Amino acid sequence: MQLRRGLQPRDDRSGRVAVLVLDVISDFAFPDGARVRRALALRATAIAELLARVRVHRIPVIYANDNVGPWRSDSAALISRCVEPARIGATLVRSLLPATGDLIVLKPRHSAFYGTPLVALIDDLNVDTLILLGVSAESCVWVTACDAHTRGLGLVVPLDTMAGASARGLRATVASLQLVLGARTPAHAASLRFATKKVL
Repeated sequence: MQLRRGLQPRDDRSGRVAVLVLDVISDFAFPDGARVRRALALRATAIAELLARVRVHRIPVIYANDNVGPWRSDSAALISRCVEPARIGATLVRSLLPATGDLIVLKPRHSAFYGTPLVALIDDLNVDTLILLGVSAESCVWVTACDAHTRGLGLVVPLDTMAGASARGLRATVASLQLVLGARTPAHAASLRFATKKVL
């Protein structure tokens, strides 16, 4: 008899996938914000192309974003603030905004699961694999990936869609995603192949 070690992934996996876009709607007004903005700018094309492809296959796209300013759980106000023409990074944010039909949750801390309805959304969508992308690799991406793994979700993290504050931190995060969480980490998002609501 095989011993079970804690909770195991569900046996009745649907194979359905959702894309979780982390913290690309930002004013970058935080420590290391300028470095994160520059790193994200280098990955913006790959992110935008991946989002366009998954939307064609009706794969759900969920934006999970830090709340900025007074807590009002108001994603429209957040977007409006971050795309103000005078704000550094506004053009970058504008290139990565949600499309009609995408979902948005605001989070109070690093993990997209903490204090948000993300679990309910994932359950409602019958999703068991997440494609993670966005910023910052060393904090929000890593902590969200850990929480997803704890919940038995499969993880795919294309390396050209994840940005961090430092090259060293990014390398450490990638190694941990692979070795600790068993995530798939393709070098290029363009290598992913999709079927309707699934990643192949």
